[in-house]
Amino acid sequence: MEAYRRRVVRAWAGFDLAVTGLLVLPPVARAFLGLLLEVNAFLGGAGPERLTALGLLFVCITGALGVVWAAARLLRPTRVLGGIDAGARLWVGALIAWFVVTGGVPAIFLLFTVSEWAGGLHQGWTLLRPGSRARA
Repeated sequence: MEAYRRRVVRAWAGFDLAVTGLLVLPPVARAFLGLLLEVNAFLGGAGPERLTALGLLFVCITGALGVVWAAARLLRPTRVLGGIDAGARLWVGALIAWFVVTGGVPAIFLLFTVSEWAGGLHQGWTLLRPGSRARA
């Protein structure tokens, strides 16, 4: 059972590595965000906006932190790190949803809310199920 829990923590870390890895380098981050905004426009939402240098800096810092956090969970998929990640995902998903609803962030970013909440609930459920008190 503990091996399954470690696989779940690693799986979500791998997902994070794939997504946040796209945000680490400025040209890749700009292209990825541009693609998201183009999809949003295609679906009837607001068209792309130009990302400021300051905004891009924070996107890349966030990407770098996401990659480091994912690497830590890939290397040490413990119950503690998985639990912290589960809680953080619920928080981040709520922040994204709040900014979409109140702050004018394009609706396409709700996809990240879905993935954050799915990861948080899946890890949380897996780690809190009966028999999960043993350390991973």
